[in-house]
Amino acid sequence: MRSAALLFALIALAGAALPVRAAPSCHAVHGMRVTLFGGVDDPDVLVWDNRDRLVAFSSGSSDTRKFLLPHALLARPGTVAIVQSCMAGIVHSKFRMDPEDAVGVQITSGAYRGRYGWVSSADVHGPGIPEPQEQW
Repeated sequence: MRSAALLFALIALAGAALPVRAAPSCHAVHGMRVTLFGGVDDPDVLVWDNRDRLVAFSSGSSDTRKFLLPHALLARPGTVAIVQSCMAGIVHSKFRMDPEDAVGVQITSGAYRGRYGWVSSADVHGPGIPEPQEQW
């Protein structure tokens, strides 16, 4: 019995000594002024009415006709927004290898000024935000 307790204590100590992987964090932080811009081939940005729809659409699990029109705004490239919140690594795009962040924004310019929504971190640009690297 004593050896089992000693073994358990050694395993617990060894587990505590292992390096802990840091939780992913967002580069877009609350209050940051950002510019929305999609890719070079499609610069418009879909701004979703809720985070779950952003995640579902990005993963490819949606019927575009029923899903897109009533729940997303099509923001022109260069639209300015203020970051309201960010959820790290929850957007798994069918076109990218690494997960992206879901960024909650308030649009401050253009036709949708004053509206709130969710975008992928790949569509958010500004100081302190690294540009996404294409794996192609």
